Amino acid sequence: MRVATVFALLGMAALCWSTPYLNTYLKPEDKQSLKSVFTKAFAEQQQDISAIHHAVGGLKFLGESLSAQDSQKACEIAKKAKDTDAKELYHAAAIASDLPSCALSFPKAQETLTAVAKDDKATSQLIYYALAAAEQLKVKVDQTAFNTALQNALKKDDSALSLTYGLNAAVFFDAPTATKYFDRIEDLVGQADEIDGKYLQFEGGLSVTAGGVYAIYALSDKLNKSPAVKSDEAVKFASYLLNRKSVQIERAAFLLLRALKKLANNKYQVPVAFTLGSPVAVNAGAPKVIVKLSNVFGETVGTLAVNVDSATHIPSSGVVLSRKQLAKVAGDNTNTLYEFNLMEQPRERGFYKLSLSAGSQDKRLVGTNGAEVSVKVMTEVSVEDVEIAVFDREHAQATNTQKVAPGTKLKASLEADTHQKVIVKFAVKEKQTKKAVAVHQAFIAFVHEKTGKELIFVAEPDPATSVYKFDVDLQKSAKDFDGLSGKYNIRLIIGDSVVSNAIDWHLADVSLKLPAAETKKVKKSELINYEKLPEIKHLFREPEKRPPQVVSDAFTAICLAPILLLFVLWLRVGINFGNLTPSLWTLGFHIGLAAVFGLYFVFWVKLNMFVTLKYLAGIGGVTFLCGNRMLRAMADRRKQKTE
Repeated sequence: MRVATVFALLGMAALCWSTPYLNTYLKPEDKQSLKSVFTKAFAEQQQDISAIHHAVGGLKFLGESLSAQDSQKACEIAKKAKDTDAKELYHAAAIASDLPSCALSFPKAQETLTAVAKDDKATSQLIYYALAAAEQLKVKVDQTAFNTALQNALKKDDSALSLTYGLNAAVFFDAPTATKYFDRIEDLVGQADEIDGKYLQFEGGLSVTAGGVYAIYALSDKLNKSPAVKSDEAVKFASYLLNRKSVQIERAAFLLLRALKKLANNKYQVPVAFTLGSPVAVNAGAPKVIVKLSNVFGETVGTLAVNVDSATHIPSSGVVLSRKQLAKVAGDNTNTLYEFNLMEQPRERGFYKLSLSAGSQDKRLVGTNGAEVSVKVMTEVSVEDVEIAVFDREHAQATNTQKVAPGTKLKASLEADTHQKVIVKFAVKEKQTKKAVAVHQAFIAFVHEKTGKELIFVAEPDPATSVYKFDVDLQKSAKDFDGLSGKYNIRLIIGDSVVSNAIDWHLADVSLKLPAAETKKVKKSELINYEKLPEIKHLFREPEKRPPQVVSDAFTAICLAPILLLFVLWLRVGINFGNLTPSLWTLGFHIGLAAVFGLYFVFWVKLNMFVTLKYLAGIGGVTFLCGNRMLRAMADRRKQKTE
């Protein structure tokens, strides 16, 4: 019988451990962060009607209102929307609906929105835009045609994204038509991916998940039907959304807030968040633990019966309390805070895991069992039985131990050299119980009085007596002091995560005589120098001396001499222009030839080879064609003369 009971309890414990719960909500600082996202988008993206829509809508979800000037700006942006684009009509209509007074007039809206239903390629996203715009602009559309279009769109694409927009679109149908899409909620939830057993998300991330969650509960509220979503699935969806509350994109932030608003206020499933409403540290002076139970927006979910199912001391795994009912906090106007006294009996210091549950008449609340919060019981400690001694390193034990009274410093200054050891012993005890305790941090620090240089050693407890002991052999540790002799302050430092009074106690002064440390020769490649290096001045090679200008002019004249000779020979021999045919081909050939020579000159002065070849291809082609036609004309003319 006992064995069966044990297994039953273990099964219940495992069930509680695996039950998902919310441990956060949208806090004021989170809302402020999202507000800054929207205000920034409104200020910097006034040419983007989508950004303005999501910024205005997001601010409205946060309970923030635009100034009259900003409202006018937003309305003017909405009025400039193209009434031939269903998506722009959707954004414009949404902006106008979120403003106190913004009348829109789109003459072609009816035609544009009706055309969406007739488009065979219309996606569920476009259909949603059209139906939402029609709803907000009060434009009558043929729901039968849109129903047919939406069914066709979902047949072509039943992905999470398509189903999300499809369910959002179905919200705008009348109840009989919308009912046809209610079963698609189960199809959508079936596509959710679980992460670490804590979160559920759809492919596509935050935007698709937030849109899907909103659509599920909006359609369920419209039809007054409970959605095919399990309680733990609702909590996991909420956990994912809250995990993404630091989003910095205005559209995703808008969709996040819209989904959280719907999770906080719908007819069927409202996740409850369990969070600490008091500091994590508890002690005799502040013995109460306050727990906040709220929806995802931090708002009340009504009066609850809240219980601590168990309080477990984590270091020892011992259950110290069970089935303790929490009381409402007096004067709590939010109706979210509950408290109990953890320190009714003396508690061992350390961290405690509190398992919580809540009962309510409201059947919508989910995630009310298996929640956990952690607190830590703090304690004050005292350092007692402090002994300090300097003795010869050859001796096994100190013979001239001196005791230090609590909170005081040893009057006489100690002296030590490399032939001696310094030893410190002490006990750490709880102030109230005088029980010896082990702490995470127990250090002995040597602080050089003149330079402030610190050398810190760890004090270790004796497992048998729990007395901390520290000793340093100055001959072996001289190198740790870098051979720095002089007066040192010996300080005792005690600290722990569950100790409320950290201790930094100046125990004594000691004058150390240490041999000078050997100066290590550091390789130049290993030397780290933080001083300013000399400026590097680059010296470029001086150009070679050029010959006098007379020489260069002479060589230029020599290079041009053949051209001069050509003209002289032409003058003596004579140029025969008689065979040239008077046609455009002749003129084009000579112009092209001159252009080629001109291109060579430009290539020599400025262009590179690839650019020159590109130009040469065009000029050369024209020149070749003209030359070919010119030669053919000359040949025909000569043939006619011979005949």
